[in-house]
Amino acid sequence: MNKIWMTVSLAGFCALPLAAADVTGDWKVSGDVAGNAVDAVCTLKQDSASKLTGICKGDAGGTALTGDVKDKKVTFIYDIDYQGAHYTLVYAATLDSDTQMTGTIDAGVANGGFTAKKQ
Repeated sequence: MNKIWMTVSLAGFCALPLAAADVTGDWKVSGDVAGNAVDAVCTLKQDSASKLTGICKGDAGGTALTGDVKDKKVTFIYDIDYQGAHYTLVYAATLDSDTQMTGTIDAGVANGGFTAKKQ
């Protein structure tokens, strides 16, 4: 009887979905888009299991962000004004660990890559 209960318990536990990682905190973002350095500190707040809000501060000032987290995938979006033009930056990353993510930046007119480390 105990073996059956253990098997049923383990099967039920294994069927549970993996919880999304909690990325709340300050992240140092370093990247490049078409030869232009992207350096910012983004303060992410995970409001629920998957929704992100926060602010990114860099050379272009501070701007609010929105995004989401699903399993190890993190996406966040914010707008900047750079050299007289307006851009929406879309970051799409994979968590390499609880303290590091790596991904791409889509600026609409050009793409690049970035890494971010939790401070």
